[in-house]
Amino acid sequence: MSKILLILVAFGVGFLFDLLNIPAGWLLGAMLVGVYYRLMINDIAYPNLLFDLSLAVIGVSIGISIKVSMFKEVANYLLPLAVSMMILLVASWILGKILNRYSNLDAKTALFCCLPAGASVMMALSKEYKANLGIVAAFQTVRIMMLVATIPIVAGLMSSFLSTKEVESSSLGQVADNALPMWLAVFSYLFLIVLTLVVAKKWRIPIAPFLYSILLAFLFHVLIQPLPPMPNLGVGLGMAMLGVIIGVRFDRKSLADIKQIGWTSVAILLAFFFLTFVVTFVFYLMTPLDFTTSLLAIVPAGAPQMASVAASLQLDASVVAAMQVIRLLVLILIIPALVPFLVSKENKEATEMDHK
Repeated sequence: MSKILLILVAFGVGFLFDLLNIPAGWLLGAMLVGVYYRLMINDIAYPNLLFDLSLAVIGVSIGISIKVSMFKEVANYLLPLAVSMMILLVASWILGKILNRYSNLDAKTALFCCLPAGASVMMALSKEYKANLGIVAAFQTVRIMMLVATIPIVAGLMSSFLSTKEVESSSLGQVADNALPMWLAVFSYLFLIVLTLVVAKKWRIPIAPFLYSILLAFLFHVLIQPLPPMPNLGVGLGMAMLGVIIGVRFDRKSLADIKQIGWTSVAILLAFFFLTFVVTFVFYLMTPLDFTTSLLAIVPAGAPQMASVAASLQLDASVVAAMQVIRLLVLILIIPALVPFLVSKENKEATEMDHK
């Protein structure tokens, strides 16, 4: 009963944070509830099934938002996107090495703190590879909040003195005319979530529920029946479950570790902030897009947030949304494939250092 009540409270706080337009509100609100309960009240643990369920809900919401038109719309930008992402990944790996060297974090945790593939993905990978989930959750959340809180302000200031290409409207985000009524759509969401959990149990890979749910939802949406966007409360429930599970793993040792990292973490976060502009400049040089649109398209801070900022500045929100979704999809596919190699390499280096 206490576990159910805690999720309900986390959902309520996440809803409030989202209502107040706090960056990553659902996830952050639920995480804070989980952290407070773990540190101030009692230890609590949730079954792995709930963690998988939360990833499946989030994945389905992403999968049905992907449209084939996105890939056609940004086909000319794929090479610049690949180059900018490669720079970002290599630089993030270097920042992870620096964080590992100048802190008491193990190599896996430091790596997951710095890779820019979305908080949900990195937290799921941290759990899969037994890294310090509490530290990764704290670091990734602060990174996303920093970018989501500052980039819209920077973009707004830039658009006032840099030339931008204004557009009338966005072609993305429109629901197909033959989309299902909401009650039947909800049944479809539940079917996809259950199917994801069954498939993930049968064929287990890193963050299986997340990857399978995106793929199954996209195929269902494109090949079988278009679905309306998942209601905000549905996505919020998935985020709240994920947030509270992560929050209750944040113990006093994690708190002590973060305090010990101190200024190193601040330096890494600032380096990441300036790295975003370096990568944006490379992307800007390779495309006909203006710098502000390039910034909103490249920054790893969430497709909905950056697309809405682009729309409010009368920029091409469709390109921004498409680039953000494709960037996230590529990272979701690439990083789980790279992590086993990176982690085994880090473990080998650590063993060699121990022998010396």
